[in-house]
Amino acid sequence: MRLILLFFLISTAVFSQRVITGKVIDKETSTTLSGVFIRDTKSDNWSISDKEGKFIITIPYFEDIELNFSLLGKMETNIILKNDQNYITVSLEDNTLRLKEVVVTANTERKYSELTLGTNAINNVQAFSLDDVLQQLPGQSTTKFNLNEFKNIVFRTASESSLSYATKAFGTSFVMDDIPISNNENMQAFNPNSGLGDSFGTKTNTFTNTNKGVDLREISTNNIEEIKVIQGIASAKYGDMTSGLVLITTKVGNSPYRVSASIRDATSQLNLTKGVKFNSNNSMNFGINYLDAKADPRDNILNFKRVNGNISWQYKNNDATVKNTVNTSFRMNLDDAKSDPDDLTAVVVKNEKQGFSISNNLMWKPKNLWVDGINVNASLSYDRQFSRRERWLNTYTSAATDSREEGIHEAIIVPSQYTSISTVEGIPIATFVTLETTKTLTNKSHWIHSLVFGISNRMSSNKGEGRKNAATGLFNLYTLGTEGSGKLAYRDYDFGLTKTEYQTSAYLEDRIFKKFENDRLLNVDLGVRFDNQMGSISLQPRINSSYTLNKIVRLRAGGGISSKAPSLNQLYTGDRYFDKLVGSGIYTYPGIYQKAWIQTIITPGDNLNLKPSKSYRTEVGLDIKLPFASVNFTGYYNKLFDGFSGQQVPVYKIIPKAQVIVTGTEIPTYEISGTEKFYYMSNAITNNSTSEDKGLETTINFKKIKALNLDISMNASYTSTKDFSDVKEYYPSSSLLSPELYGVYDKKNYWMDNFTTSFNFNYHIPAVGLLVSVRSEHILLRNSKSPTGNFLNGYLDTELVYHEISTEDRTNIQKYGHLIRDPGQTQSKLQNVLHNFHLRVSKDFLNGFSVSLYSTNFLNLKPYYYDTSGLKVLSNIAPLTFGASLNYQF
Repeated sequence: MRLILLFFLISTAVFSQRVITGKVIDKETSTTLSGVFIRDTKSDNWSISDKEGKFIITIPYFEDIELNFSLLGKMETNIILKNDQNYITVSLEDNTLRLKEVVVTANTERKYSELTLGTNAINNVQAFSLDDVLQQLPGQSTTKFNLNEFKNIVFRTASESSLSYATKAFGTSFVMDDIPISNNENMQAFNPNSGLGDSFGTKTNTFTNTNKGVDLREISTNNIEEIKVIQGIASAKYGDMTSGLVLITTKVGNSPYRVSASIRDATSQLNLTKGVKFNSNNSMNFGINYLDAKADPRDNILNFKRVNGNISWQYKNNDATVKNTVNTSFRMNLDDAKSDPDDLTAVVVKNEKQGFSISNNLMWKPKNLWVDGINVNASLSYDRQFSRRERWLNTYTSAATDSREEGIHEAIIVPSQYTSISTVEGIPIATFVTLETTKTLTNKSHWIHSLVFGISNRMSSNKGEGRKNAATGLFNLYTLGTEGSGKLAYRDYDFGLTKTEYQTSAYLEDRIFKKFENDRLLNVDLGVRFDNQMGSISLQPRINSSYTLNKIVRLRAGGGISSKAPSLNQLYTGDRYFDKLVGSGIYTYPGIYQKAWIQTIITPGDNLNLKPSKSYRTEVGLDIKLPFASVNFTGYYNKLFDGFSGQQVPVYKIIPKAQVIVTGTEIPTYEISGTEKFYYMSNAITNNSTSEDKGLETTINFKKIKALNLDISMNASYTSTKDFSDVKEYYPSSSLLSPELYGVYDKKNYWMDNFTTSFNFNYHIPAVGLLVSVRSEHILLRNSKSPTGNFLNGYLDTELVYHEISTEDRTNIQKYGHLIRDPGQTQSKLQNVLHNFHLRVSKDFLNGFSVSLYSTNFLNLKPYYYDTSGLKVLSNIAPLTFGASLNYQF
């Protein structure tokens, strides 16, 4: 049916074209501006102004046209041209605080429900990383300023404590200049046996973000011109995501030297950028960023350092039919926890990352082909990640083994005091390539169809040496020292044993526009995406639509399906080794011997049957333009299914039954006296979690009060989240003689809700370049509930065969009292409404200097609440901090 429709559109198309010419000038100096990028917002046709500021752009339809003009350092401008207007002169202003209008919040002038943050919105929070910027969005809140743990984000969910938060963060996609930033190759987890893999860091700060999304600390904002956040339904162009999309745009062009220095608490940052224009066709930008963040200004024990640099080269040909941008970047990160001289047992951790990326973005408007444009994007990313954990241990004498074969092995006797050292070296490599074509058609009824077709391929691999124990230490969590003790054990794992994973995709999208009488407008983006993610094939339809009834009211609606492939760290974990002490423990005769044997049992541990997680996202919206304000309402319902979750798996094996023989001072021996069943729990990662988010968002932007030079805006967000899980929990029977070995229970389900509002008050005097901005945050509701089922669903017998128990028998204490656990429920409720206020004062000087002062919680509010144990505890809102930024361009 869709092919028939497409054929109809093509066959009825009118191949007439409209040629728009014009000139772009600098508003302040009236000089012409070259290198300005001009884009038609409906068809995505584009052009670039030449050395005299002139441009020609071909539009394949005869309707009102909206052109977007953008240039590095200038305020982006949209101009509407009527049917009889084919020439235009456009003036662009410097993007400074001396602009007549300065937008420091998310822009709500949008096509659907996307939110756009420009350079002024980025600077409004004195951002040290992308995380600081995204905290301004509806539903988010400003947290304690701490760059000594990884940062991630999820949109439209109620709480970071939800079971699904990590999976949702992993499914939040970040795309910079049409190149996705990938975390699929990250395998920096020490423990393969703990479900989704353990993170590591200090007692209060977590460094690694394996399976938990992009670390936003790594993305500096010094060369970002625009951030577009799609919390709802993304275009079919974008894949490998389930929880939202962040599009980051950088610009290349001529610009002066820009130097900035920022400080906040014990964090300092330095930036340098410069754009060079070689001629009318070639320009280059470079930038470097250095950041040093200490957790405590009084010492250097916990410290995060970041160095980012980039060089971009852009070329266009004389007739503006080819635009090519090559970008190279390098990065160095270091999480460093040094030894605390007052705590000999403190964990010392280092988490290093060095790497580079190279990408190429080609835009081509062929003259002799049927298509309007061809875009080719390609990238290569290479990193070396090294994690090291060192601990001084003082414990009882214990035993361990590093054998990789099943059976009984002589144990290594571990001293009671030693240094335990473990390392992980990963070399993640990612490539991405996409080919996209565009064609705009208009039929006799003046329906405009902008067709986009593309294919893409992703590659993920990790060539590092993997997880290792240092020669001087053993990983003590898996040492054994008591009678009958046994644990899932640690073994070194070579990442070279993993495979390179590929994702192949194709997408087709029809972006429809129709203008009716009486200012009624229809926009529909109708697309479908095909994904082959490591052999898992899916078809993902997506639609976004808006209908403008008149100059006041607009309706919006959208829905779609998307998927996120599992990471290499989730797929490849290595075999599970269970180590069990033989006999009654470690046999010791002082001065003569210490002897122990460990029996090793092996279970396959890779999760090769793991499928991509999927999400279904829907939203409806209403936009109202009133004389005094613009109001936007968005309601949404999102469902994540086949989410990643850890699952304990009961296992038993027939093993030799060993009996230790001790005779006086002779070294003990053992003999085999038959076989026995041995039961234990292994771990796997499964697609067993589900989560639902539903809520309502609203933004209100009031008309500027010119008499007071005051802009006022607000946003509010209510979200309710339910987490479900098909993961089973197993509890051993309290009776050793019963035929029921394990009771089987359903996983606890979680419910949370969150209601937040935020206000922005911006006092702006363009003539003197002064901006005073106050942002308030108010957390009105924050509740959670996690009930536990009272009774079991069934049991596993001694052969680990599941038997369901009838509903009426689940309460039978006489029959199943040895399996029934106590019921329970945890519940929390926000005791007091939380308020927070942030202040920024910025001043632009005419000599190139600008200065900004920033303070979080400048009223120094300290709300307290009582925790579950009755203790009075300070709430976790952002505390009072001060910061300053000094900028100079020349």
